Amino acid sequence: MHKTLPLLIALFLSTLLPVSAGSTLGESIDKTIDILRQYGDSQGDSIPRNVFHECKGLVILSVYKAAFIIGASGGEGLVVMRTKGGKWSPPSGISAAGAGVGFQAGVSNQDFVMLLNTEEAVKQFEQKGNYTSSAECEGTAGPVGRELSAGVATVNAPIYTYSFSKGLFGGVSLSGRGLASADDTNENFYGERLTPKEILSGKIKKTPEAVKRLWAALEELDKKPALEGKTPSKDGKSTKKTNN
Repeated sequence: MHKTLPLLIALFLSTLLPVSAGSTLGESIDKTIDILRQYGDSQGDSIPRNVFHECKGLVILSVYKAAFIIGASGGEGLVVMRTKGGKWSPPSGISAAGAGVGFQAGVSNQDFVMLLNTEEAVKQFEQKGNYTSSAECEGTAGPVGRELSAGVATVNAPIYTYSFSKGLFGGVSLSGRGLASADDTNENFYGERLTPKEILSGKIKKTPEAVKRLWAALEELDKKPALEGKTPSKDGKSTKKTNN
C-alpha cells in the first residue's frame, strides 16, 4: 500500500490542479477589473483609499490550494506599476507556487491584493524569473478601514497584502509562497518575448483591448475620493458607539 500511496496522491492532485492552473493574462485582467470595481463600490471597512492612491504598484494574485497528505498550491496573477506621469503600466503576468505538509483534504481558492509602496518593492517585480525571495514578497498585513487615523503614516511597510473574499478585504501576510514572472503567459498575450521590466516600462508594440479596460478601471478608482466617517451599518446608518 505504501508503494502506491505516492501514485494515488499524484493522480489526486492531477485532477485538481488543471482546474485553476494555466490561466491566461486576459483572464487575470478580467478578475482584476472585477476586484477593483468591487473595491470601488465598497462603503465599509476596506483598503483605505489614501493608501491605494499612494501605492507605486499593484499585484492581484489568485491562489489555489490542493491538500491531501501533501499540500500543493499555485496561482496566477498580474502586476502593474504607476509611471512617473501618474499613469499605469501594461500588466505583466506572475505565477505563484508553494508547498506544505498536512492532513487536510480539499481545495480552496483565494484572491490576494498586494500594494507596492516603495521603489524597492517595485523592482522585485521587474525581474525575470524567480523573485529574490518569497520572504521579501510576502509583505505585511495592510491597514483596513475607511480612512487612516490622523497622524498615522500611509506607508509603514514596502508591501501591504490583503486577502479578498466576497467583496471584503482583510489584511494578511503571505508566507511560504514563491513568486515568479510568467514569461510564457506574457508572450502568449502580447505576441512577443518581453521581460517584465520591458512590459512595465510600456515597451509593447500593441496595446490589447483588455489592457485598455484595465487602465480605465484603475483610472476610475484613482479618481474616487477617500471615504470619511464611520462605517455604515447594514441599515445604511453610520455605526457609532454610544454611552448608556
